[in-house]
Amino acid sequence: MSQKEITKNNLIEAFWSIYKVKPLPKITVKEITDKAGYNRGTFYTYFSDINEIQALLKEQLIPTKDILLSPLMQLDKTSNNVFDTLDRTNEYIKEHSEKIAVLIGPEGDPAFVHEFKMRIRKIIMDYIHELKIKEPEKIEYLIEYQISALIGMFQLWLEKHGGIDEVELSEFAEDISCNGATRMLAEMLNNKE
Repeated sequence: MSQKEITKNNLIEAFWSIYKVKPLPKITVKEITDKAGYNRGTFYTYFSDINEIQALLKEQLIPTKDILLSPLMQLDKTSNNVFDTLDRTNEYIKEHSEKIAVLIGPEGDPAFVHEFKMRIRKIIMDYIHELKIKEPEKIEYLIEYQISALIGMFQLWLEKHGGIDEVELSEFAEDISCNGATRMLAEMLNNKE
C-alpha cells in the first residue's frame, strides 16, 4: 500500500470508530483528523466532506456480483436448494456485520437499506434479463420480498446481539424460504407444550 492509501484508510477507520457511537450529523472533520492523527487539510486532500466517506463505505458494503449470483446460478443449474451455496454470504455477513449494523441501526443512515436493496436487485435482475425468463417483473417482486425478509431477519438478529449463531439463522431463513412463513407459523402455533 502506498502512503496515500494508508492515510486514506486511516481517515476512514477513524471515521468508523466515531460513527459507531455518534450519529453522522454530529461528527466533525476535526474529530476524524484528531483520531487519525492528521490535520484538517489532509482530510480535504482525500474527501470533500464527511458524507463522502460514508458514501464510499456504503459502496464497499454492497455484496459482489459473484456472491449474489452464485446461489442463483446453482439453483438454475441443479434445481437444488439456493441456500446450499450461501457459505460465502455468511462470510460476507461476518466480515461486514458491524458496519452494516451501524448503517441500519437507529442512528445510522435511513437511506442505506433502500440503496442496498436497489443495488442487489439490479445485479440480480440484470442476470434474470440475460436468462430471458418469462415474467421478469414478477421475479423482481419475489426478489424484493426475499431481500426485505432477509434484511429484516438480520436487523432483528443484530438487535438481539446474535441470539442464535449465523449458521442457525441461515438454516432458519432457508426453511422459511422453502416451506413458507404462513405454513411454518401455523405449525409453530399448534406445537404447544
